Amino acid sequence: MRIAISWCTALMIGTIANTQALEITPLSDGLFLHQSEKEVEGFGKVSANGLIIVDGKEAFVVDTPWTDADAEALLEWTKAKDLTVKAVLATHWHEDRAGSFGVFERAGIATLSSEATQALLRQHQKTLATHTFSGDEIQYFGNKVEVFYPGAGHAMDNLVVYLPHEKLLFGGCLVREASTRFMGFYGDGSLPDWPESMSRLIAKFPEVITVVPGHGALGDKRLLEHTRGLAEAALKAQ
Repeated sequence: MRIAISWCTALMIGTIANTQALEITPLSDGLFLHQSEKEVEGFGKVSANGLIIVDGKEAFVVDTPWTDADAEALLEWTKAKDLTVKAVLATHWHEDRAGSFGVFERAGIATLSSEATQALLRQHQKTLATHTFSGDEIQYFGNKVEVFYPGAGHAMDNLVVYLPHEKLLFGGCLVREASTRFMGFYGDGSLPDWPESMSRLIAKFPEVITVVPGHGALGDKRLLEHTRGLAEAALKAQ
């Protein structure tokens, strides 16, 4: 299925701090990109990517928006489309991935994380997932969503999500966008492990066509090599 990577069709939903709004952009039939922004000390305004996967009248969300207000706006969007959100998966414990778990939990929606992410959420006194899983691989949403842990990088617990029908990989914060020339924040992760984690990811999904990084513009599988190269260069520079 062809993925549309144009931003001009973005739907502006709700209002958040700094007068920005949650953006929900259709990528293909039944697949949407959600983006939200937050001011982050040392980095300025940071936009974060997530996915909404739709099958019939049901939806599965990959990563929460940054804030509760954005999460509520996302739920309003699904309500307007008469969709039932079945679950929300966080790809790691940081605020741009699991920060608004509470909104979904209060709405009676299952929130999902790995056991590693749950332990880190607990350690940092964040809202916990309602359901956890163990192991490096699991499938959700009628096997339409494949979750994989390739190893540490940006965070010790960073997961990726693969959609086999679209050949789309959501790399989350493990994958850097094409315009980036540095590794960003990895104080909660492992730079030495990052190149090997990328090698495992590249080997796991050789057929991937579209790659969605945690922040910034979508790309193709070259983003994976780009990220591995950045990590290797950062290690050599130490």
